[in-house]
Amino acid sequence: MPNPNTPHNHTVACGTACHKPAAPPHETLTTQVKEFFTGLFDTANWPPRWHCGSWTDFHGWLYIVSDLMIWAAYFAIPILLYRIVSKRKDLPFLKLFWLFIAFILLCGSTHLLDAIIFWWPAYRLSALIRFVTGIVSISTVFILHRTWPMINNLRTLTQLEAEIEERKKAEAEARQHQIQKESAQELALRKEEFMSVASHELKTPITSVKASLQLIERMVALEEKLQSVEPLVKRASRQVDKLTGIVKDLLDVTRIQEGKLELFRSEFVLADLIAENIEQCQPTESKHEITVSGDAQLTVFADRNRLDQVLCNLLTNAIKYSPDANRIDIRFEALPDGGLRLAIADYGIGIPEDQIQNVFDRFFRIEHTSQNFSGLGLGLFISSEIIKRHGGQMGVESELGKGSTFWFILPRLS
Repeated sequence: MPNPNTPHNHTVACGTACHKPAAPPHETLTTQVKEFFTGLFDTANWPPRWHCGSWTDFHGWLYIVSDLMIWAAYFAIPILLYRIVSKRKDLPFLKLFWLFIAFILLCGSTHLLDAIIFWWPAYRLSALIRFVTGIVSISTVFILHRTWPMINNLRTLTQLEAEIEERKKAEAEARQHQIQKESAQELALRKEEFMSVASHELKTPITSVKASLQLIERMVALEEKLQSVEPLVKRASRQVDKLTGIVKDLLDVTRIQEGKLELFRSEFVLADLIAENIEQCQPTESKHEITVSGDAQLTVFADRNRLDQVLCNLLTNAIKYSPDANRIDIRFEALPDGGLRLAIADYGIGIPEDQIQNVFDRFFRIEHTSQNFSGLGLGLFISSEIIKRHGGQMGVESELGKGSTFWFILPRLS
């Protein structure tokens, strides 16, 4: 047997040259398999690879070192993969990781045996390991093929970072929205507290001022010397009446917010209430002709004072927001289901379409009008709440520049 360190400069066929007997030509497959596994580690029929063929030292050691380097890498990679898998149980496709570990280990084993065969010709063991490697390789390909659609759908690091940024942005916006919402709620609460306190605190002094003005009016009526101050007293009295109305509105808003708005229902003729309302709420300087159409005998079962408040507010608004018109229509009728519908139409400035949905909100006032109209924007809110307390509903139809029709429906007449 040649020395493995001695260069070989001639090529020989392994078998005849090595004086090894050839395998019997007519052995059955079963016999061959049995012989294969019983002699798995038997190397008597093969020479070491150094002695099979023509190997120079450089060629042989290049082959051996290359196989050992590949084997070292193939064994290091699974160790690293195992460390990753063992620490990250949440990783997707764990089965695929384990298959890759087995595949790489088996591939490394074939290279290790290729290097060892130069001294220990375990060709049967090498063939078995290659066969197992082939099975694991095919299984890995199959599993990888089945898993590919899911892998392909995995988001990249860039996509995940973008999603995280979007989520952070959404969370920041949500926090900002929550802060704004809480601030708005706190502001609304403080506003309600202020209205409640202010309305109650103002009520007493205004009542005193009103009483004093009434006393002065009586004195003026009795003393001719004081006739010159009568216009001033009347003007002051009108301003006090306005302030009294504001305080009443604030008190009503407070009652509504606290759920304490009470109704005292009674049966009355609606036409009579409308007539009284026109007389009381129409300013003396108004040039509007107010027409009323409806059943003069129609009776209503409702809170008369509160309904009077609603009618006065709607009529006052109709006059206020139609300064260039000269007509207002009031129409009421009984509905087939026993309810009542009343509408007050003016032919004034109208309401912009984008603001119609807000007309019944607290403190709402029409914007972008050429004229400045006074008021806090509470009247329609209070009126709609009064109608709701009666079980009815209020609405509006309006066209900019052509006027508005405010209407309400009460569910029953009596």
